[in-house]
Amino acid sequence: MQMEGWLSETGLYENPLVPNAKLRQMYVAMVEARLLDEHIAGIQRKMKGRRRLESTRGQEACRVGTAIELGPGDLVSDSQIGVVMELLSGTKVDSLLKRVGEIHSGTKAKRLDPDGPPKRQLPWMEDAGERLRMAMGAALSFRTLGRTNVVVAYVRQGEVAKGEWRRVLRLASKLELPIIFVVLASVAGKQRSRTANLSDKAGRWGVPGMPVDAGDAVALYRVAQESLGRTRGGDGPVFLECVACPAEGKGRGVPLDPLVQMEKFLLSRKVCTKSWLKNAGGRLRRRLATAE
Repeated sequence: MQMEGWLSETGLYENPLVPNAKLRQMYVAMVEARLLDEHIAGIQRKMKGRRRLESTRGQEACRVGTAIELGPGDLVSDSQIGVVMELLSGTKVDSLLKRVGEIHSGTKAKRLDPDGPPKRQLPWMEDAGERLRMAMGAALSFRTLGRTNVVVAYVRQGEVAKGEWRRVLRLASKLELPIIFVVLASVAGKQRSRTANLSDKAGRWGVPGMPVDAGDAVALYRVAQESLGRTRGGDGPVFLECVACPAEGKGRGVPLDPLVQMEKFLLSRKVCTKSWLKNAGGRLRRRLATAE
């Protein structure tokens, strides 16, 4: 199995496929996702709500790399209850913080930020199979209506059995659905489950499958861009499997921090300075500090 990777490449030229401005935009988005996740974790330590939001720490590269180029009308089926994907779609922070309070209190949520972008996420369901069927239904609607929109469906590693994946992918392939399946690596750095290496099997089930380093935001972005182009063009679904790679010198199974990987890459390519990295996400950091 050959895994897509890019941060390990060397050279100081500016790649036109991923210009420096896009690299900086991606890093800021990753930092903001981490800041919001940490802020929510702090709130949850103080509150005894009915529901708790799961951490997305360690998933920043997977989520930013695959979602940063989604456009109006595209939809996301998330693997967990949360607000990070709404942050990436441009929803205002005040609306997100209000949403966090609603989730904890059990209040019926209203539409986020009526003056902002339309809500992108499909309703969350605990059963992964039901979420996938809903996502495929939305994708089928796009195809039937002749729209070029796509659905990105995030699924946690090991959440769906191999047999169900076989049925889902064969049906998605048969219907040529405009959907991109993204299997998220375990944020805890656990070894890949018995349903791992699905990207190898996806091709046999009719869907192109690609394993990608879960900490390599640039590789994820490039693969996602190719996948979005294919899917919007009517060539059907794509399956991306994010694989957690252990850090050098760390204990077995300890994954690399995607923010650290991105920082090293940006500095090695002279895309930014250490001072710029330190100040990235400053506006959101100040807003969250005010909220506290």
